[in-house]
Amino acid sequence: MFKLRIRNLNETYGGGKENLAADFLQAIGFLGTDGPKTRETKRAKTGILFFTKCLIPEPSRSWTTSDIATELGIPLQAIYRHLQWLREAGFITEDFPGKAEDPKKVRLWHYDLQKAWAGVENRARICLDTYREIVNNLNQTLKEAKEIVPEGMMILEKDESFGIDIREIRRETDQTYESELGALGRGIGLFSNHHYPYRESMPYKIIDECFFQRPDRAWTAEEIAAWIETTRPTAYRHLNRLISLGFIERCRAEDGGPPTSAFHLRYGSLKKGWGKIETQIELVLDKYRKTIKQLAEN
Repeated sequence: MFKLRIRNLNETYGGGKENLAADFLQAIGFLGTDGPKTRETKRAKTGILFFTKCLIPEPSRSWTTSDIATELGIPLQAIYRHLQWLREAGFITEDFPGKAEDPKKVRLWHYDLQKAWAGVENRARICLDTYREIVNNLNQTLKEAKEIVPEGMMILEKDESFGIDIREIRRETDQTYESELGALGRGIGLFSNHHYPYRESMPYKIIDECFFQRPDRAWTAEEIAAWIETTRPTAYRHLNRLISLGFIERCRAEDGGPPTSAFHLRYGSLKKGWGKIETQIELVLDKYRKTIKQLAEN
């Protein structure tokens, strides 16, 4: 199943192709979880080496898993997870031998780094087309606020990190508001399996009951916590996730009084807010494309 993470790249790569490749691979989710020590794990080091010693310098070559293991000096089993990720993303494909005794090989699509990445982008855009259709369906049953910021509030300017997942999703044949919101949430990484049934989960209640159903209102973290019956830190964790996805913004009272910090639906509209999210995705994809071009040219 296709999956790609969209997140701003580090603008200060540091020296060398390996640092550039590492920043790119960490941004797209290829290296696994984030964290200051992510690149020090064996999985991350293997993934970076696979790009910098195999795919980038020899894009026209087909590789057996044994070839890769020998080239990188790693155990054979260490490469399988990386190959699976790249197959699902549509970045590599397999060459099947004419004889049964010949091992199959993997290679870049079109034997070209940039063309292979273009295929990944195409799959991402297919997912985005589906998300846009879902958003339009949801928006038909939702109200839009008259103002882009709730009355008496002003946007609280703050640099926020943007990060969203793009996954292939299956939609219900009998599409309802709940099933469509569930499908969108799964696709972008807001809901996971442990949130099922989604309608009873905290992230569903927050995004739907507090923001989609009340686009004209600003909520404090304390009010969110009281609404979903949880702690303030837990409420903040979910709110920060919605901010990074681009669905909500921080705001505060215009007169300087309370609340000094609150949250509201971006533009007071799911459809308008999603348009901004797509714009941010396009900007990140453009950076990804330029990075691939740099890697291919080095």
